[in-house]
Amino acid sequence: MKKVLFVFNPVAGTARVKKNLFEIVDFYDQNNCLVTLCPARKMAEYADDQGLNLNSFDLVVCSGGDGTLNLIVSFFQKKNLDVTIAYVPSGSTNDYAYSIGIPGNMDAALRNTLNGTPRRIDIGNFNGKYFLYVAAFGIFTKTSYSTPQKSKNLLGHMAYILEGIKQLSEIRSYHMKVMGGDTVFEGDYMLGLVTNTLSVGGFKNLLPRENIALDDGEFEVLLIQKPSNLAEMHGIITALLKEKLENAAYITFFKSSKVVAHAEEKIAWTLDGEYGGEEQDVEILNMEKQLAIVCEK
Repeated sequence: MKKVLFVFNPVAGTARVKKNLFEIVDFYDQNNCLVTLCPARKMAEYADDQGLNLNSFDLVVCSGGDGTLNLIVSFFQKKNLDVTIAYVPSGSTNDYAYSIGIPGNMDAALRNTLNGTPRRIDIGNFNGKYFLYVAAFGIFTKTSYSTPQKSKNLLGHMAYILEGIKQLSEIRSYHMKVMGGDTVFEGDYMLGLVTNTLSVGGFKNLLPRENIALDDGEFEVLLIQKPSNLAEMHGIITALLKEKLENAAYITFFKSSKVVAHAEEKIAWTLDGEYGGEEQDVEILNMEKQLAIVCEK
């Protein structure tokens, strides 16, 4: 009998995991699995104080949004435990699930936890903190963690868009030096993304798909300078929508296994859609194939 640890966020998305816990337990029971339930925020307490032996489980399943998955992966990384993780996405956007081919339907995602194929994928280290698919600053990045949970539950992805529109009048830029490989870029940037994903903030294929591999040891880095007028902003949007980033005005795009950035002031960063703190100097390292995760069969 396979032993499964099911770690879940009870308020993610429309709280559908919490509403379907009985069916989830029954699914694993029907598939000859013994399942242990653990709320995501109690993971450390259960493991350290309650004596939960993490090495005794054959599979760890995480259910929630991308932020919940980040929490669990970070926990195992800090414990230096090489655990295979399966993911049942139940958040409002679920960028990471899209990138690795996990179904959005809960029943299909549950089946995938047992029938999918484990794959080793890169993750990132941001000044000692971990992220799965994106470290970002600037316009719209605040949206993911400033959008109220109640709005996310009611409106889903539309809640992020509405919250982002409210920020348009607050567009500002940050003067930074960013080094990727041996090249230094300097400018006044209104948006910066260090990614390992096919989807950011629910926007699929924001970066050219042919440039992206999730296990190549390199990040895709996008820097956008603040334009001076609406016409120039329109040009930026057009270049992004058409995935024509090379030689596009105000856009810098490159790949690198290490990104070092220095800003003239502290900047708020997000890691996988959650607040990552304010930093003036950052070092972002690609941890090649550090995560073992069950992907689509």
